[in-house]
Amino acid sequence: MQVVSRLQLPKTLEIVDLYVKLHGSAFIDFDTENSMIALLSNDTISFNTYFNSVYESFYTKYTTLNDLSYQLKLIGAFEVNVYRERYGVDERELIYSNKIQSQDLSKYIEFSLPQLKPVSEAGRIYLEITCLSDEGKFIEGLLVTQIPKQRDVLLAIITCTFKKEDYVKKTVNSITQDNLLEKHNFKVFVIDNGKTLTKNSFPDSRVALVSNRNVGGSGGFTKGLIEALQEGVYTHFLFMDDDIELDSEVIYRLFSLYEYAKTDFAIAGSMLDLYRRHCLYEAGALYNKAEDKKGNIKDSNYVVVPLKHEIELRDTSKLNSLLLEDDIDYGGFWFFAFSKTIVDKIGLPLPFFIKIDDMEFGLRIKQLFKNSIVAFPSIAVWHEPFYAKNPGWDIYYSFRNMLITDAIYGFSKYWTTTYHLSGVIIYNLLVFNYNTARIYIKALNDFLEGPNFLRQNDPEVLHGKICGYAKSSKSQTTIAKATTLDQDYKIVKVSKVQKVISLLTLNGHFLPKFMIRDESVFINYPRIEAQRDSICKAFTKKRILMKINDIPVLYQNELDQEAAFHILSAWIKSLVKITMQWSSVNQQWKEAAEGFTSLEFWQTYLEPHQNQLNKEIAR
Repeated sequence: MQVVSRLQLPKTLEIVDLYVKLHGSAFIDFDTENSMIALLSNDTISFNTYFNSVYESFYTKYTTLNDLSYQLKLIGAFEVNVYRERYGVDERELIYSNKIQSQDLSKYIEFSLPQLKPVSEAGRIYLEITCLSDEGKFIEGLLVTQIPKQRDVLLAIITCTFKKEDYVKKTVNSITQDNLLEKHNFKVFVIDNGKTLTKNSFPDSRVALVSNRNVGGSGGFTKGLIEALQEGVYTHFLFMDDDIELDSEVIYRLFSLYEYAKTDFAIAGSMLDLYRRHCLYEAGALYNKAEDKKGNIKDSNYVVVPLKHEIELRDTSKLNSLLLEDDIDYGGFWFFAFSKTIVDKIGLPLPFFIKIDDMEFGLRIKQLFKNSIVAFPSIAVWHEPFYAKNPGWDIYYSFRNMLITDAIYGFSKYWTTTYHLSGVIIYNLLVFNYNTARIYIKALNDFLEGPNFLRQNDPEVLHGKICGYAKSSKSQTTIAKATTLDQDYKIVKVSKVQKVISLLTLNGHFLPKFMIRDESVFINYPRIEAQRDSICKAFTKKRILMKINDIPVLYQNELDQEAAFHILSAWIKSLVKITMQWSSVNQQWKEAAEGFTSLEFWQTYLEPHQNQLNKEIAR
């Protein structure tokens, strides 16, 4: 008998509805060593939830697990019902019902589910338990199978961290302290780019701490992958961000999926919004695609589409939509698993420092493997959402690396790029954001240097320069306080005439200084376009106070005509350069890509001083 997964209970009240629905007086007792649910007569607990549903169609399609049973530890008398729901079908189907009684915690009560249906008829299965006695307790639940495993899985879990000690310790401890995971073979490789951790940070022998210079996330993950490959025993690998929150059950389920897999595939863990913990932010994504107002997907450079975006997971009516499988282009490295077979075929990640490395890696997998990336529902972690981040310097890596990826895969278009970047430069000048405008131009110019730019520039030194770019303008500051808008706040839009005048004068940059009033204007710029103020509010004003998304700071940008003219001059020079070099530099990146994914390149890239010393010794 093999345990496939557990009926997991939440660790906090905040996320109860993602694990179990409690009806009547039923409550979770968190005070016991292992949480349990206490019930009174006629109370019901339902596992019609995100984490504890059985996503039948995915098991049927990707694994040999077509014969499953529940094992329960209960005290009291109960009615047990198991239901199946399908997408687009209103009524749920009762597939098992029985009355059971138990007072013996030394034994499980076991019952088999009907054989799982083929994909065309499959759905989502869940368990509901009603207490028939005066009192009852739910202690534990397991989903098990008698089917023998297809293979043994040895998993290398690789997490890269830079001065986020508390996060990574919590994540690693949750894995190593899971009793059920002790039956599986795994090792955690913690790649410490900040060199702030010690061996005492991880006393468990299944954790390897590897000190590394700051070569970003892609460098850290690749360092860990190389370390694991050199041990020569692992069948699968898992990239996992350091700043996530996870339930160790997702690691256990990962083992089951690979142990019973019919074919080889990567698993893209979904991202749950850390600030709206019941919200599914992304379950895989599409690269160079955009979604129109009608929900149609179309090609669009420099845009990505998060799939299953903004689904409220407490709403059980939405859970069946997770059965609709998407053709995923990539999955984020916050939780991304893949086999050694994949690594052997596609090589190592590209040296992107951060940003787009997971996108490019996914595109490579998809290019060579059919049905290759699966966002298996319930394999998910909590992560800080992108709308709450705006360090500034990360724009450089996003744009530069997207240009490189587009060149490698033949997505690059001269007119699209120049039009897009011109719009970005103009927009940032309109809101007096000179730092970001400079960073975009820097990213383009470094891309135009060709592959030798990555070979010849030390990533640690370069990153310091990029961070400097993000703070170079003295006219830009942040005010470190959250701003909550009054309920009566009214969005300000402007007339078409003012829009034209604002654009022609670049929101006042081309006006004589005496026409600029020493005033500030507040601009609210949330994620939803319809709720944004017009940036033309800033016309003839000296300062902008800007609230972007839910970021807990205000950005204060002051008009600087000299800075704007320098940026426009630099942009014109870049336009000339891109026109002359576009075709040739794209071809250079395409030809160089395979070399960047080789072990030989990465050994030099990760330890340039050591490799130079080895060469001198050899002489």
